[in-house]
Amino acid sequence: MTHNHTDHEHGSHDHHDHGSHDRGAHEHHHHEPPAGATNLVTCPVMPGNQVDPAWAEQRGLFRDYQGTRYWFCCPECGPLFDADPSRYTNAA
Repeated sequence: MTHNHTDHEHGSHDHHDHGSHDRGAHEHHHHEPPAGATNLVTCPVMPGNQVDPAWAEQRGLFRDYQGTRYWFCCPECGPLFDADPSRYTNAA
């Protein structure tokens, strides 16, 4: 049995390019907050993105760090936060 890898199998059409982890230098496709959401917070990894905390919590897109909860705009932000939380909490 052969297995060929093509771009569509890896989801490149929905790829998050976090590159060198420079928050200003990578393409980021996040989910827009739900229409009518009023309790928006800023994603600490991607500060240009607004997040509805209830939406993020339903999807597990949050971390607690030093007594504060942080919500993320997409699944890729969690591992980046985990790798260096102080980098993102000092900037938030």
